[in-house]
Amino acid sequence: MYYPKQIPYLLDKEFKENVEYKEYKIKELEDFCMCIWTMKSKKILDKTITNNILPDACIDIVIDFTKDLICFAGFSKETEPFELYQKIDYMGVRLKPGIFHVLFKVEADKIMDTGIPFYDLEKEIDLKEIFNLKTTKERIEYLKKYLLQKTRGKIQKQFMNIVEELYKNPQEQKVVSIAQSFGYDERHLYRIFKTNYGVSPKVLLNILRLHLCLTLMLEENMNLIDISNICGFYDQSHFIKEIKRYTGISPLELLEN
Repeated sequence: MYYPKQIPYLLDKEFKENVEYKEYKIKELEDFCMCIWTMKSKKILDKTITNNILPDACIDIVIDFTKDLICFAGFSKETEPFELYQKIDYMGVRLKPGIFHVLFKVEADKIMDTGIPFYDLEKEIDLKEIFNLKTTKERIEYLKKYLLQKTRGKIQKQFMNIVEELYKNPQEQKVVSIAQSFGYDERHLYRIFKTNYGVSPKVLLNILRLHLCLTLMLEENMNLIDISNICGFYDQSHFIKEIKRYTGISPLELLEN
């Protein structure tokens, strides 16, 4: 099952020393939500800490408890630096690819590489009460209640299932073959992907391949040659270049860390 990896909290010593990041998988939300995550500073930061966020084709609801702000955010093609300073207290909902468009009727590419205030899109439910809650458990329960109410009767799994199928076999997929399997031409397929995932078919495949590589490295302990072959890289140098492009370090350095 596709589950993207955000790795700075695993690898970056400075980040780990100053910031606590956690992910909570919620059974009742698993059909449409990857996780609810929290990110808090362990102390008041006296310098800027950079959190490099990997593209994952997910759109997040991000809550900043220090400023009482809620927004939507998504990252499409490149790893994005996110600067943290002073007091940090964030919580977020990582929606599965394709869910944002289903719930909010906005094309997903409108949100990529930017942020949109939550109440610009959410006209039905007010979440301001969450800012009065102090514990992580209370906040998660509050968000869970909202999401269950928001998704009731609206879940369409077609586009989530497409992501799962592409993730299983990224080395065998080409844009032309994907289009043919759905009876579309490439132009129509491109529009569908931009609407539902915010990215083109080619970019989505690259993102899924990146996270499959990270999963096989970090959880399955596979050797790098096998990972390169499974994920469809045409040679070892291409594999190394792509991993370094997104993470900033080589696959070997990633394993060592």
